[in-house]
Amino acid sequence: MMTTYYVATLACYVLVEAEDETQAREKGHDALRDLYAELRQRQSKEVPIEIRTIREANEDENVHW
Repeated sequence: MMTTYYVATLACYVLVEAEDETQAREKGHDALRDLYAELRQRQSKEVPIEIRTIREANEDENVHW
């Protein structure tokens, strides 16, 4: 069964559908990498993505997704 997970760094977050936290981390990292692409381009260097939080998304977060 897929669950919606909240995956966040200090600067932003994404919601991903995953079977468990491990899969949520992988999918979240990919989605965050896409969000950070513009920042990487402006700075002309790699921007590390440090995931700080992985948890099931709450009802309010799911509504806004």
